[in-house]
Order: sequence, then C-alpha cells, then structure tokens
Amino acid sequence: MRFVLCVLVVCLAATGCGLMRQSMDIDYNDQRLNDGLEGVLATGSPAPLRDFTSWEWDEVHLFHEWTERTFIEETVGAPVIKSDIYESKASLLVFENNGEPVKAAGVSGDYLRSVDDRVSFTEDVLVQPWGGGFLQLTPPAG
Repeated sequence: MRFVLCVLVVCLAATGCGLMRQSMDIDYNDQRLNDGLEGVLATGSPAPLRDFTSWEWDEVHLFHEWTERTFIEETVGAPVIKSDIYESKASLLVFENNGEPVKAAGVSGDYLRSVDDRVSFTEDVLVQPWGGGFLQLTPPAG
C-alpha cells in the first residue's frame, strides 16, 4: 500500500511540475525544409513554403525564442512544448492539417521573420528574402 501511495505522489508531483506534460517532438534536422530555406537565402528568389515540406498541412505558425508556452498552446490549440517558454534559439514552425498539429520543426539560425509580426499563415505562404540574412513569411499577393 505504501508503494502505491508513493507512486501516486510521485506521479502527481511530476504532472504538476510539467515533467509528464504532453508535447510534440521538434524536428531540428528536416533536411528538405532547411535546404529549401537556405536556397531562398542563397538565390534571393521567393518560394512557397510548401515546396520545402513532405507532409500534408494547411496552416503553419511561427514562434521564436522566449515565446510563452501558453501563447503557443492558445495559437495551436494543443500542447507543443513542455517548458513554460520556448528556449531554443531556433525558430519554431508548427504545422497543422485540418486543425490538428502534424509537425513541429526547429529552424536553426533564427533567421525567419513574418510580415507584420504575424504568427499564423495558410498553406499558400511564401518565403521571401528580407535582407540582412533574414527570410520573411508572407501571404501571397492578391
């Protein structure tokens, strides 16, 4: 009985501390995505973000270092990170399909920005050179 009680207390404590909080695995090594983004930097030619992904998605969200977990969860509608803030220097892209998160990708270098500080974009979002070694996510014109 004591063992069961100890296990219960440990589980409750771990849950309260966030150790057992659900989250997504963040892929920091998606070669196709990284190569595509670096290609836009190198060529200076805009391209659809979709061209650099191999999974189905219809919405993407862009977050940066020090973004609070609660803001990310409110935006995505599901748990993404375990800690209270996103502490990686990599930009975080969270892709959704039909309202469900399908992939979280970390883009090292933190060179992604968004037009008007937007966080969310539809599947037709473009990646455009923005100068100074930065890329900007923008909705298509028109």
